[in-house]
Amino acid sequence: MVVGEFPLKGKIVVITGAGSGINLEFAKLCHERYAQVIIGDVRLTPEAEEWIATTKSSAPKVIYQKTDVAKWDQLLDLLDVAEKEFGDVPDLYVAGAGVFEPDWSNFWEDPETDGYKSIDINVAHVIKFTRMGIRKLLSKDKKGVILVVGSIAGQTPNFTAPIYVATKHAVSGFVRSLTMLDEYTGIKVVCCAPGMVLTRLWTDRPDMKKNYTGIEEIALGPKDIAESMVVLAESAKYGGGTVLEVAKGQPWREVPAFNAPPPAGIGAKPEQSAADLRILDILEKERGVAL
Repeated sequence: MVVGEFPLKGKIVVITGAGSGINLEFAKLCHERYAQVIIGDVRLTPEAEEWIATTKSSAPKVIYQKTDVAKWDQLLDLLDVAEKEFGDVPDLYVAGAGVFEPDWSNFWEDPETDGYKSIDINVAHVIKFTRMGIRKLLSKDKKGVILVVGSIAGQTPNFTAPIYVATKHAVSGFVRSLTMLDEYTGIKVVCCAPGMVLTRLWTDRPDMKKNYTGIEEIALGPKDIAESMVVLAESAKYGGGTVLEVAKGQPWREVPAFNAPPPAGIGAKPEQSAADLRILDILEKERGVAL
């Protein structure tokens, strides 16, 4: 009962985090393939607004719904848009929203007192969105695909970003655990694990430019990753449980569940000595200070 080939033409696609970056590029590629597209994000970048405006006069549709993925009721509302607008549940669910150690939710600066919002976004949203997608597909007895945007950080450690790394290890393990869902139900759950990607995460954050050097030389573009996501969703070559690593300087790699060799491309990890020094400075200031 495996999904097999899954052409996007005519499909309904719902994507979280498609207000910018990789997921916006993926939304564009889906639309080019004549898929109906639903975008859920807290906001749209000007680029996203301009692109959506260009789609208004012709089919297929692109619909934006403001969505905080950490709020599960808003996730469900996002999925319900498909039935209201198109009379059916989505065929492809992309859990793309994510954050990288923002100043309002990270390990070292420790700003939170009652939970890590970054874990709610990077992990809990992925898990709940997947479960909702499974229920939606089974309710209509449809085959479908759930695609999680992970990271090469799911295969590597990073001293400066331990929560981010933990979240990406978590979603890789989650996706692998659902391998058999493809065979049992015809619902394929897969993960795209990009290396360094030149998105607003880096270009709009001066702290990132300062702490991680040489990003432009080792990063792929958002469209490069989006193109790999299309293949991952459409191709029967990639079955349920696949974690597909996409990084500059190496071929696409299906990461084995056991005894996986480390990533080999130049896009696997940036130079971050400045970032390490910043963390050491934080720790030194805490030395001898009573809580």
